[in-house]
Amino acid sequence: MAKILIVDDDLETTALLESIIKTSKHEPFSITESKNATNAIEIFGPDLILLDIMMANINGIQLCKLIKSDPKTASIPVIMVSALGDEGSKRDSFNAGADDFVVKPIMPKSFIALINSTLNKA
Repeated sequence: MAKILIVDDDLETTALLESIIKTSKHEPFSITESKNATNAIEIFGPDLILLDIMMANINGIQLCKLIKSDPKTASIPVIMVSALGDEGSKRDSFNAGADDFVVKPIMPKSFIALINSTLNKA
């Protein structure tokens, strides 16, 4: 069972992602304030992080850069989960160090398969 941190400012989305993740027997933990993400990572010690791009304060791409630039957290896989499916958002996410990118709305079975595949690579 992996610990998965969800960082998304939309409560509906975090509830949906938590529900999907629980069906795969992983342990989700959500925060809605991106500015609290680094503290949550330190406290929760996630095996995987799911980031939304469009958030107040620190957006998901900026947060991904922070995570990947810190030696203590750089090895934690990051999957961007965003309504933005344009090539620029994908490119910026991968340039920031994201391991993968999923466009909302997500398909539960393929999303769980991606999570498991990403965890197996880590």
